[in-house]
Amino acid sequence: MEAKIKKWRSPSLGKDMEMAVYGETGTPVIGIPTRGATCKQWEKFGMTDSISYQLDNGFNQLFALPSIDNEALLNKNASPEQRLIRQQQYESYIVEEVVPFIKDQNSIEFIIIAGVDFGGYHAITSALKYPEVFGKAIGISGIYDIRPYIDDYYDDDVYYSNPMDFVPNLNKKSLLDKVQDIDFRLVSYEEDKRINDAVRMDNVMRMKFLDHHLDIWSDGADEWDLWPQMLKTHII
Repeated sequence: MEAKIKKWRSPSLGKDMEMAVYGETGTPVIGIPTRGATCKQWEKFGMTDSISYQLDNGFNQLFALPSIDNEALLNKNASPEQRLIRQQQYESYIVEEVVPFIKDQNSIEFIIIAGVDFGGYHAITSALKYPEVFGKAIGISGIYDIRPYIDDYYDDDVYYSNPMDFVPNLNKKSLLDKVQDIDFRLVSYEEDKRINDAVRMDNVMRMKFLDHHLDIWSDGADEWDLWPQMLKTHII
């Protein structure tokens, strides 16, 4: 399926951003790639093909985003404070720009957010912080603890950007009720170097009695062979 490329100057990020849109209608899916990748990565590596039936038949519409992780949490040329600011700007880009764009294009209120690798971090964290916006969050080989990427720095911005830290302290009932409504999927595989993040996130969510599904695959195939299958399995 050919993508429609949408571009605009992002106020949140102060730069031009591209989005690849696949399909015409159906439940919207925000797709976030691996660290530093473009909005065409999912198409290049078979993620889009894996859900082509859903896209071709109007069950889903995919809005594939680029990553700016190399400007944010992975930017070793910036201070930890600067990395966190850039991460927060990307979060604002998703919630304050991408979501309204989707709502202008698609009348379905239920939005799925999905990501692989660092994209899994963005998907799960965005849904946890903005539960009124998303209906399902899929983290595939996700990273859910950002502290190894910010040296030894720690402040409130780290805390509120790190689900391993802030989820255990989610105590406000009105917020927990909204988070409880989200369909969370934590997906990994036995040989995944990020599997411990999925297991730890599972433990944290179970501790807060948050409904979610941990799915660990035993298949030993290459990650780019597994990830499209995982997306297809959990998008439905």
